[in-house]
Amino acid sequence: MSTVAKGDVLEDQAFDLLKVELSQGRLGIDSASGRIFKKKGYYSRDREKDIVVDICIEVWPPGAQNYSLLWVCECKNYGHSIPVDDVEEFKAKLDQIAGKNIKGVMASRSSFQSGAIAFARNQGIGLVRIMPDGQVAWMMYNRTTSMLSKGQLNPREFNAALSVERYQAINRNFYAAYDGYIFGNWQSLLRHSIGESS
Repeated sequence: MSTVAKGDVLEDQAFDLLKVELSQGRLGIDSASGRIFKKKGYYSRDREKDIVVDICIEVWPPGAQNYSLLWVCECKNYGHSIPVDDVEEFKAKLDQIAGKNIKGVMASRSSFQSGAIAFARNQGIGLVRIMPDGQVAWMMYNRTTSMLSKGQLNPREFNAALSVERYQAINRNFYAAYDGYIFGNWQSLLRHSIGESS
């Protein structure tokens, strides 16, 4: 399968999930205010043509003539870790599209190189790793008092999942970091990134 086809599969999965979450009002915005798109173009004066984004959600206040916030997700489904160049290119696209009223997240099944993680953190770009099925072990635990802390998010675990290509996850297939915080699902990530601006 080509990298474009692999990327399209990841885009389709993320889009379908986000569309359901938006319609159910679980992303921190009213479903009537959010509009989700796949492969939508936004005009760039620098290029004098549209930049097409993988997935986006526009947040429209009631009665507004334009969206007040644009959330963009770039999907990468490589067989290797994501280099800093890809994150820099994504940042340049975001800057050309909407300036400061835009939030960006890069989603991947692969890890991110250390330079990519540092650049994303310093530029306010979220990173999401959706673990490949073969790298997640699902285990059942007896619920005891000592196991109650298992549901808490562990920063070391998230750092390893985002940065180590062959990381073996246990009972989690979603890892995200944005704005100095870690998130265990799309809902909490979007609630934070969209909610802080609306």
